[in-house]
Amino acid sequence: MSDKNRFIDNGDLTVTDTLTGLMWTKNDTMNELEKWVNYIEARDFARGLREKKFAGYDDWRLPQKDEMPTLFDELLSNKDQFGKVNHISDAFASGGGFSLIAEIITGRMRTWVFNTRTGEFSQPDGLWIISESARVVRTIQPAK
Repeated sequence: MSDKNRFIDNGDLTVTDTLTGLMWTKNDTMNELEKWVNYIEARDFARGLREKKFAGYDDWRLPQKDEMPTLFDELLSNKDQFGKVNHISDAFASGGGFSLIAEIITGRMRTWVFNTRTGEFSQPDGLWIISESARVVRTIQPAK
């Protein structure tokens, strides 16, 4: 069952998921940088938010694989940069990308990518050649 009210726009360019205890950036890298990014650029984007203490916090990071699908719900609708439906809350900015890059897999030079249109994962080769969008996250409380 969908609960679109679980995503709260905090008014500071962050969105809190009251179910998971995660705080996400309202904008993704496509909104902010207006380009697709590879893993290194996504990681640098997260580091930049940490360094400038975006929204008052210095613990921004790329999401783990299991955190990304918590944004996805087929009953939710948000438009990506191409006007196609992303199945994420409208608390997030529209016009972004349709993919999320995860933190690197421990001990491997690979990452996961989550598609917010389909709810599917892929594991592309080449951290430097992937071309996706990224949204960063921080943990504010343990999941319920």
